[in-house]
Amino acid sequence: MSVLLRTMTLKSKINIGKYKKETVEMLIGMRKQKDLISMYYKLTSVNFNEEVLNLLGITGKYIIDKPSVNKELYYTFLKDTGYIKDKKQKKANRNKDMDKMKKQPSVFSKRSLQSINQGR
Repeated sequence: MSVLLRTMTLKSKINIGKYKKETVEMLIGMRKQKDLISMYYKLTSVNFNEEVLNLLGITGKYIIDKPSVNKELYYTFLKDTGYIKDKKQKKANRNKDMDKMKKQPSVFSKRSLQSINQGR
């Protein structure tokens, strides 16, 4: 069985899933690059021309031979390019955010402490 390989340009309509009417260029404009990257790595029949691949940052070692899929390289690409962060980095960022949310103790001057103690 042969697979029909579809090489898309910026003007190509996606015609897949929830993106029936959108073009590749529209998805990039909507900041949906991760969806396009997912299509490239997870669908055997979808390929992009060199211009689109460059816009998505898929170059060099991240390019795969089509028609094929490569989910391991997909996750490696996302991690290396910052689309996803590893769990340790997420946890460290979450801890920093929680530290920011902690209530900082009020700093009172000597005079204000004296007035509080004297009931004024």
